Amino acid sequence: MARLLHGRPPAERIKGETRARVEALQRRRVHAHLAVVSVGADPAALTYTERLTRSGHGIGVKVTTYALPRETSEAQLRAELDRVSADPAVHGVILLTPLPGALDETHVVDHIAVAKDVEGMHPSSVGWLADGRPRFMPSTAEAVIELLRSYEVPISGRHAVVIGRSTVIGRPAAYLLLREDATVTIAHKKTGDVTRFTRDADIVVVGVGSAGFLRGEMIRPGATVIDAGINVTPHGLTGDADAESVGATAGALSPVPGGLGAVTAALLLRNVVTAAEEAAP
Repeated sequence: MARLLHGRPPAERIKGETRARVEALQRRRVHAHLAVVSVGADPAALTYTERLTRSGHGIGVKVTTYALPRETSEAQLRAELDRVSADPAVHGVILLTPLPGALDETHVVDHIAVAKDVEGMHPSSVGWLADGRPRFMPSTAEAVIELLRSYEVPISGRHAVVIGRSTVIGRPAAYLLLREDATVTIAHKKTGDVTRFTRDADIVVVGVGSAGFLRGEMIRPGATVIDAGINVTPHGLTGDADAESVGATAGALSPVPGGLGAVTAALLLRNVVTAAEEAAP
């Protein structure tokens, strides 16, 4: 059976370090504040917001949710992001995705102030990441690297396959793996035979939003699998990897729940504190 890469140990370490920085800010009368903007948020997004709120409360970071109705127009969403970004009491702004209906995140994320773009969604942030000089990195993608490092999984020189090309997981995870000197392949919904690539991989990162998509026969024995999926099912949260079959084949697996999520939240809140430090007089 695969070794389980639990997220709690690295998350608690990060939160402990961040809590000390929060306390230093509070002595200067600065209170780190994250604004979470959502539009008709889906169950997975709501689960993430709840985790952020709990984690933020635990270390002294205020988390405020601005939940807009599903019928919100693109113009209204842009205006809300402009308004929240202009609030001097807010240090970090994130927009929960995917967006419903015809809303397109590529048309609205440039309304998040770059200095408050703690999820690395603004085109400028994406460019800096692609150039290998990131400021704020998408927290789920960064959590992939953090989890691999925490459990001393070799990255340099290894073949990593990322399944999914979203702007919050797939693409940034690929950039960060390249930054760690991995050889990276990106597979997506138009890839004809995903298994042809995953069976050659030392590391597989899956984030496609499809419960049980990755199965044991799709990976080679001993591979490390990082499951970035969050799917709300009648039986509870589940990932994009079929835990039973993948767990029987992989050498290591991040579980869902209990894997990447805690690290993701801890890293995002750390980014908020960094933004608060930079904005403080």
